[in-house]
Amino acid sequence: MRTERHGVHHHLPPPGGWRRHVAHLPVTLFRVGLGPVLGRRLLLLHHTDRADGRLHHTVLETIEYDAERGCWILDSPADASWYLDLRAAPLTTVQVGNHHYAVTAHFPEADEAAEIMARHDADGPRRARRACPSGRMAENASARPHGRTGNPPAFVRLDAARGQRLP
Repeated sequence: MRTERHGVHHHLPPPGGWRRHVAHLPVTLFRVGLGPVLGRRLLLLHHTDRADGRLHHTVLETIEYDAERGCWILDSPADASWYLDLRAAPLTTVQVGNHHYAVTAHFPEADEAAEIMARHDADGPRRARRACPSGRMAENASARPHGRTGNPPAFVRLDAARGQRLP
């Protein structure tokens, strides 16, 4: 099924019923103070909707964290709502565990994106084997396109504001 919201084509409708509650469970865990239970790879992104200005919360998995530079790197389909929202308003906050950080979103140019992709793909087959223990998905992990849309991922680097104590 293909739908269009805010001028962007989405291939799957948003979940409804009990699936919606399950999809929002990680956000609820962050809100009640159980963010550390989800681990260090997940963060809660607070982003402003580009169409109506409402605040949204999305739980995302980081592909890389650089403690020296104080930045998190995320990948996304280029048509993801949160990605487009960050393009419109790059100043935001994230929550990692129970700590909030002011961040600025940066969108890497082609050369930096290629470096990130190389580092990420080097770990990709191992990550794919963990996700699918039978190994069937891992066999063609390098041949499969990224994301649901079949397009290469778009990367986002979230740089923490100076003076913050980072994890």
